[in-house]
Amino acid sequence: MLTLTSKLVAATQSGKVEYLPEGQTVILTFKGKFVPLPAFQNLLACVTALSRKEPVTKMIFDKSSLKVFHQPSMEWYHVEWKPEMLQRGLRVYRKILPQDALFVQSVAIGREKIMKNNPAFDLKQFDIQYCHDLEEALRS
Repeated sequence: MLTLTSKLVAATQSGKVEYLPEGQTVILTFKGKFVPLPAFQNLLACVTALSRKEPVTKMIFDKSSLKVFHQPSMEWYHVEWKPEMLQRGLRVYRKILPQDALFVQSVAIGREKIMKNNPAFDLKQFDIQYCHDLEEALRS
């Protein structure tokens, strides 16, 4: 088991943002079964603000508590937020999905829709991997 000291950046009813300086890594952990778009945008605004003060090159997205996939949130995240953060040096993403085949399938379908509707968005710019748990995400 890895023992790393993280700094709490933000905590809301929907999730928390932590920063690991030694890995220039931000961890976004969702709480609950669903995160509304404004709450999602608020948490990612905390990551953006952090990136103005500290180097952020890797993001771990712990979505393991979610039960509902929200396409508008994912489209905004991919098309608007990710390109901005790429300019700040964030290109490595590790994602922990729930143990739910329907959710995983929804993610794949949603990603295909985003690519189809936004041909200028190039997913190949990013190093994205899916992990089983936080330890695997930190190591990869």
